[in-house]
Amino acid sequence: MTKKAADHPTTEPSGPHDQLSLGALALDLLDVTWRIAVPVVLLAGAGIFVDNKLGTGPLLTFVGVIAGFVAAVRLVKEQLLVAEHEDDLQQKEGNK
Repeated sequence: MTKKAADHPTTEPSGPHDQLSLGALALDLLDVTWRIAVPVVLLAGAGIFVDNKLGTGPLLTFVGVIAGFVAAVRLVKEQLLVAEHEDDLQQKEGNK
């Protein structure tokens, strides 16, 4: 006795979220992490260095931290726009 193909569950992903693997998610999170950490750490470090050389106290450190956060927000926003554009392209290709 043979079973029909309909009796077997499909192994294809049912939606866009099912297509993400754990490795791809980890890479995306790592990509976001460096975009946040590197500008903040570098610019805060530069502020600390300049504050120590000029004796200006924590003023330039705060400026470096704020500039680092601004840079991080811009980098993450850029990453989100690229990801949105890629999703739009995939949807257009899927509709063809």
